[in-house]
Amino acid sequence: MNPARQLSLGRAQREAIRAATARLDEARSGAGVPSEASARLRMTPRTAVELLLMAALPCAALVAAKPWLMGFWHSVILWWSERLALPLGLVRTGDTESLEWLASYAGALVPSPSTGVISAALVIGAFASTWWMSDRQVPLKYLVRLLCVVQASALLFFMFVPTNFPYSMTGHLASMLNAGYYLMLAIPPLLALGWGVLRVPLHQKLLYPVLMLAYFALMLPHKALLHAVVVQHFSALYMPLLYLCFGAVLDLMVFVALYSWLASRVSPLALGSADSGVAR
Repeated sequence: MNPARQLSLGRAQREAIRAATARLDEARSGAGVPSEASARLRMTPRTAVELLLMAALPCAALVAAKPWLMGFWHSVILWWSERLALPLGLVRTGDTESLEWLASYAGALVPSPSTGVISAALVIGAFASTWWMSDRQVPLKYLVRLLCVVQASALLFFMFVPTNFPYSMTGHLASMLNAGYYLMLAIPPLLALGWGVLRVPLHQKLLYPVLMLAYFALMLPHKALLHAVVVQHFSALYMPLLYLCFGAVLDLMVFVALYSWLASRVSPLALGSADSGVAR
């Protein structure tokens, strides 16, 4: 290669290095500058008032409607319990009403030996099946193992001290409904912070939280009813599993799933302050 060509190549390489360095410096200097979408994520007085109202008004309505809501849940559960032959009744104490499990403890809650054996076989089989799950199924593997550990603990308890089980079906149903109600109270503030800041039409901001609350208002009594059906037919052996894994934890997971689905339906341009170009 002649010296002139080597000199031209050296100059071209130096120019390319200078251009790349300049672009790198420009990128570094621009890293601290907020993008257009993030620049719109600002908290203005109007946005703050909207978020406050989105959180406070539904909570106030839920607090005021708690007696009616609990009465509605009790009516739904009792309506189904009559058709499913569940030993449930309504007990009034002063101005309050509560569901009462009318079956005796010894006859309805303590598991029979055959129930314990079948449950133990299912736990062993489910736990053993996790060893054949692939690496892509790791979340499912540990979820199944967690359920097996909870159920195995209940089996050991009822094996040694079955008469000392400290929980009743009456208390279980009350806990399920109360936990669901308090989750509903938490939904408006959570949605105000996660949904109210998005640039979506106002009717969507108001409609979707209401629909989510309506869903939980219908789902929660039916979930409690399902717990009662399981205990009625399979004994209190499954009550710890229902309470720990299919109670408030399940309700929270359902909320997260619904919010994730809801947020996935909006455009990426929806990130922004609530009063920045919202179609009202």
